[in-house]
Amino acid sequence: MELNRIAEELHPRSMAARDWVFQVIRTAIIRGVLPGGMPLRQDEISSSLNVSHIPVREAFRQLEAQGLVRIYPNRGAVVTKLSPKELANVMDTRIMLETGILSAAVSLMTDADIEKADMYLKKFKDESDMENLDSINLKLHFALYKPSGNHVALTLIDQFHANVDRYLHPFYTVEDMPRIKNIAEHSALIDACRARDASLAKAILRTHLESTKQALLKSPLLAE
Repeated sequence: MELNRIAEELHPRSMAARDWVFQVIRTAIIRGVLPGGMPLRQDEISSSLNVSHIPVREAFRQLEAQGLVRIYPNRGAVVTKLSPKELANVMDTRIMLETGILSAAVSLMTDADIEKADMYLKKFKDESDMENLDSINLKLHFALYKPSGNHVALTLIDQFHANVDRYLHPFYTVEDMPRIKNIAEHSALIDACRARDASLAKAILRTHLESTKQALLKSPLLAE
């Protein structure tokens, strides 16, 4: 079962039960294992993950706060499904947040921050597993955003990524990646940050995210 494989990946003893269950279900939603519109059966998940109902209920509430799950009275939890308009709104908000936080971060970056982003770019070039590519891409971006020190914005960006990546990961293959997350754009973005050119970095990031938005809007997984 795919949920069990994800559970093994996330090492249950490394975190509290509630946080582990949350991460397992969240990862399953992002990967398309639990698609939009799917009911989440508390008993089944509790049994599958060998935990009590309490951490599962708590995980459902965390997922609802992130917009990934909706809890209905007398119906239980259901994985949310975005319409094209909702996804476009999420991406537009992401673009505003990410270009803004990058602009604030550029002047605060150290050489170590740039080197970390470079390290993730090298890993990105060498990786062939779609699941790992998604993770590396996010780490690369966050390496450039974290110097801003704006943890509220970082948390929101992470939530927005989860909400849209589930329409990217199950639909696109590794062969599509150059079109979606262009390596040259990442390289140019890092170079602009290395030069401490905030205006150029923002322009490159905006172009990069706009192309991601257009790719996402073609996903057949979106609600009508």
